[in-house]
Amino acid sequence: MVTEEGLRDLLGHGHRIVVVCLEPPFWKKSVWYGQWGIYSVASDGTSERILVSARSGPEGDKPRFFKTLNGLATFLHALGFRAIMVPMEPGARQSHNLKDHGPTQP
Repeated sequence: MVTEEGLRDLLGHGHRIVVVCLEPPFWKKSVWYGQWGIYSVASDGTSERILVSARSGPEGDKPRFFKTLNGLATFLHALGFRAIMVPMEPGARQSHNLKDHGPTQP
């Protein structure tokens, strides 16, 4: 498991993220809804950690899922990704690596 802060650190050390589609997306009132999760994956592929919410509940850390495509894209953009590919079928995965993106602008 990794928090957003930990994810930023791992990305700085060469990890990539993998976006996983967990529920079939659907279009409603000009917004794509679904469920996507984010994993941090080591550059050699040996370690995979799911993004968790910074706020833990009584049962411990909970995975952080994104319910809208807009929320997911906004989060990825804030991490520094400037081109975003999103899987749109359950079980599909899409990898992103910051080294493939230019420097971020403030």
